[in-house]
Amino acid sequence: MSSIVQPERDQQNYRRQQHYWLAIFALLLLPAAGVMMLSGASELSPQQFWDGLFNHHNSVAHLVVWEIRFPRLIGALLGGVSLALSGAVLQAVLKNPLAAPTTLGIAQGAAFGAALGITCSGMRASFPNLFSSLSGFANSVMVSLFAFIFSLLTTLVIILLTRLRQSGKESIILAGVALSSLFMAGTTFLQYFADETQLAMIVHWTFGDLDRATWPELYLLGIITVLASGYFFANRLNYNAILAGDEVAQSLGVNVIRLRLITMSMATLTTAVTVTFFGILGFVGLIAPHMARRLIGSDNRYLLPLSAILGVLILICADLLGKLLLDPVALPAGVITSFLGTPVFLLLLFGRRSS
Repeated sequence: MSSIVQPERDQQNYRRQQHYWLAIFALLLLPAAGVMMLSGASELSPQQFWDGLFNHHNSVAHLVVWEIRFPRLIGALLGGVSLALSGAVLQAVLKNPLAAPTTLGIAQGAAFGAALGITCSGMRASFPNLFSSLSGFANSVMVSLFAFIFSLLTTLVIILLTRLRQSGKESIILAGVALSSLFMAGTTFLQYFADETQLAMIVHWTFGDLDRATWPELYLLGIITVLASGYFFANRLNYNAILAGDEVAQSLGVNVIRLRLITMSMATLTTAVTVTFFGILGFVGLIAPHMARRLIGSDNRYLLPLSAILGVLILICADLLGKLLLDPVALPAGVITSFLGTPVFLLLLFGRRSS
């Protein structure tokens, strides 16, 4: 009897520990968000922030809170959730700990597509008859469409590689690195032939910055993130089954091929839209899932929510560090995440467990 009770107690303690970590990091979101809302070029006291939040007569504080601080916070929330969840589910369906939107070239493909869209939208001056019907909104849609198309092409290449029997985990990652280099070279090629305005816009895309998105763009990103997150959480048990092996998952009634295709497409969509609105926020999709996995294990019932929370915290901390390190010069959050992600990537690549 005691041999049966002991595993049940161990399981209860393990679940209690998982809930413990989830509660701690969820509570950390509140002070982190508060510090982010109070920090910036325009200094606001808590009383001024409160007035700007609810009092429309204080025009300056109201403008700072609702047009600068809140969009930046919502951007960190949506960007962190979308990138972290995309990295977590990609690692699950590919069964590769190094899989992430950045390491697989998805983010770089989206950036190249956005650069190509910027270049095409700039052709209105050269071909007014052909592009005269394009408004500013249509240009923005075209940039987003190009970003999604090229990130989708990257995903299709990765899916084809996963179907090849001779392609192992290392081959998939190396293919992603090669695709990343290809798209970055293509972006450089477009920069070389771009005019000053286009060059400034393309370079602007390569720096991930949370201050970039406007409210309409955040609404669109919010809808896509909610839909994709709902799909990811609804299939969290199916991801656990895939981790046990494709044969085991199929025996449990999971359509592995369809799940892998839809999951990678949803991760691609969220990554493409996030990169389109914020630029490349490097390695968030790699750091957050691995931090969560070290704390609570690989059970996607707990791994997915903790990854999302850590993704938000990473972007908030990166944004705050970017504003404090070289004050008054503000570094984009994407620069900070790239610095943080590089040692993590090398540790995973050359670590004993990864090898």
